[in-house]
This record gives sequence, structure tokens and C-alpha cells, in this order.
Amino acid sequence: MRRLLIAGLLVVALGVGADFAAARLFESRVTTALERKYDLGPRPIVQVRDFPFLPHLLTGRFSRIDLAASDAKAEGITLQSVEVHLRGIQVSRSAMLGSGGNVRVDHTDGQVELGQSQINKLLADHLQGGTVTITASGVKLRVQSEILGQRVEAVVTGRLGARNGQLAFLPDSVEVGGVRNAQLENQLLSQFNFDVPLPQLPADIKVDKVTTGPGSLTLSGSAGVLEVAT
Repeated sequence: MRRLLIAGLLVVALGVGADFAAARLFESRVTTALERKYDLGPRPIVQVRDFPFLPHLLTGRFSRIDLAASDAKAEGITLQSVEVHLRGIQVSRSAMLGSGGNVRVDHTDGQVELGQSQINKLLADHLQGGTVTITASGVKLRVQSEILGQRVEAVVTGRLGARNGQLAFLPDSVEVGGVRNAQLENQLLSQFNFDVPLPQLPADIKVDKVTTGPGSLTLSGSAGVLEVAT
């Protein structure tokens, strides 16, 4: 009885080990495919959430695969961190055999984080030589503008949000020389209400939510069907 029990445990251990090894190999292939499609920086982490793995490998269908990366690139902008959840994954037979093929994802959601220096880079064309500061309570633009032929320095306080898949700055108030002036404020508020196109994000995520924190910005969103060649 004892020998039978030991043999049974050994079979289970071997099965778990084979399952684990197959999952790691598959994750490596998915990682390589995503790296080819997106500039994910240092080797990202990809994890299959389906266990046991081998039955899913046989059918080529997975419920969820998670990806995490840091210092990824998106059209010249460095993403401080990336978190992506792939859902409803279908893998072609040729891709599972390692001879190339497609991985189809039914739905994706995730988020990326930008540091303050990259936010300044992204908004540079709208800052007119000024800078943006991100705090937990909002956003401040220190800008230069021309009013009635005179160059003035202003502080525009507002929020960053999402609008039609783009990053939008929504101004609330303006100070010129540390003082609020209703006439100047009306002119500058409309001038600094702008949208900024975002670079192509990993997994083609379209942003629908923006959260600000001290010195950082988190962009969250989702995407529809995604196909990746392995």
C-alpha cells in the first residue's frame, strides 16, 4: 500500500512537473511574439492563468494570460510600467507546435504608467516652452502665452482625462503673476483646453480612464480582437 501511494505521488509529481514545463515554454513563445509586435523593453513577464495547463494546450484555448513589463517604448515615449490582461485566447495548432502561426485574443484590458518627464515630453507641443507638474490632486501647467501683444507667464490648473481615446487636458483656473484675473482667465482657459494623441500602446489598448498621482499618470483602457503572429 505504501509503495502504491509513493508511486501515485511520483506520477502526480511528474505530471505537475510536465505541466509546469509546458506552460513555461508556451509563455516564452508568447513573450517572444509580443516583443516582436511591441517594444516591451527588458524581458517582460508573461503568465498563463489556466491550470492545469496541458488540457488547454491540447485544445488551443486559454481563458487568461497576464503580461507585465517595465521601461517599454511607445513611439519614443517610455512607459514606466505596463500591465496587460489577455482574455479568450485561441492559439493555432502550428503555433502550439512551434512552427509559426497566429494567437488570437478576444478581449484585452490593462494599464500603463507614465512618469512626469515622459508626460512633459508627450505634452511638449502644447506647453509653449512651459512644464507640467502632476500631483495627487491635479495637474499644473506653467506656461508662457501672448495676451494683447504681451508675453505673460501663467499657471493653469486642471485635470488630465480621456476623450475619444486621446489624452485631454481640462483646465479649471488660471493665475497670471500669482493673481487670478477673470478677463485673462477666459482667454487662457480655452487656449489650454486641448487633446493629445497617444502613441500605440501595448496590445493596442485604447485609453478610457486617466488617474493622476504624485509625479505619475496611469492610463487604463481596453481593446477588442488582437492577433499576434508567433
